[in-house]
Amino acid sequence: MQETQSPAHLPNGGISVPRDTGEEKAKTYGIIERALREICGVDMRISVKVLADFMLASDARRRSIIRDSKFPKLKDGKPKPQIVRYSEARAAIRDYHASNNDLNVLVGEIEKLIKKKAEHPEKDPARIDDNIRAIKAYIAHFSKNAFVVLTTPRPVYGSGGVEVSATPDLYVEENGVKRLIKLDFNQQKPRERAIEIILKVMHEAASLQQLGIKPRDVLYLDVSRRTRHTGAKLNKSLKKDIDAALATIQDMWANIKQN
Repeated sequence: MQETQSPAHLPNGGISVPRDTGEEKAKTYGIIERALREICGVDMRISVKVLADFMLASDARRRSIIRDSKFPKLKDGKPKPQIVRYSEARAAIRDYHASNNDLNVLVGEIEKLIKKKAEHPEKDPARIDDNIRAIKAYIAHFSKNAFVVLTTPRPVYGSGGVEVSATPDLYVEENGVKRLIKLDFNQQKPRERAIEIILKVMHEAASLQQLGIKPRDVLYLDVSRRTRHTGAKLNKSLKKDIDAALATIQDMWANIKQN
C-alpha cells in the first residue's frame, strides 16, 4: 500500500506525493518530466534508432542527428521528406502473420511491387527492389515462425527529460510467450553495439509500460543475415550509458539551431 502524509504536514501547498519505489517511482518521474516539457514548451523526442546512431557517432555527427530530430520541419513550415525505406515489407510481414502465415500474402505483395515498378519507373525503383529482396529473405529464413500478431503497443523510455520511442515492428505471441520484435532488412551489417542499445531500450520501455516482457523475449531479427538477437545477456551497465547519452542530448538540445 502507498503511504502518504496528511495534508497538515505536506509541503508544496498540500500536494500528496506517494512514497513509491521501483517502476512506480519511474512512472511518477516520467509524468513529472512530461509536465515540465509541456510547461517549458520543450519537446525532446527521438526514436530508439536515432539514440543508437547518436551514441555511436562522432561529435560533429551528433549535432546533425539532434538537429534533424529537433527540427522535423523546414523553415517554411513544410515537413521534411520522410522516407521509410522498408514500409511495404514490414506491413506485408505483419499481414502475413496476422493471416495465420498465409504465404499468398507475401507473394501477392511481391507481385504488387513488381507491377508498381513497371508502371511507375519514377517511383524510386531501388527502394522497391529493396522491399522485394526483404520479403524474399523473410520468406526464406523466418516465415515458419508461428507468430500470433497482437495490437502493437507504443512503449517509451524517458530519462533526463528526453523521450525515446521504442515501438516494435511486431508485437506477437509465440508458443504462449509475448515478444517484441525489431526487423532489420538492411544489406549493410548492423553494429553489435547498436543492436544492444536498441534491445535494451525496448526492454526498459516495455517494463515501464508493464508489458511483462522478459529480456530474452525482446528480439532483433537481422533478416538479411538470418540472425536472431535477444536482450537476454546484455551488460547491466548499458542502461547507465544510455541514460548518460540522453543527459548529453538534453544538454545539447537547447543550443542546436536550425540551419
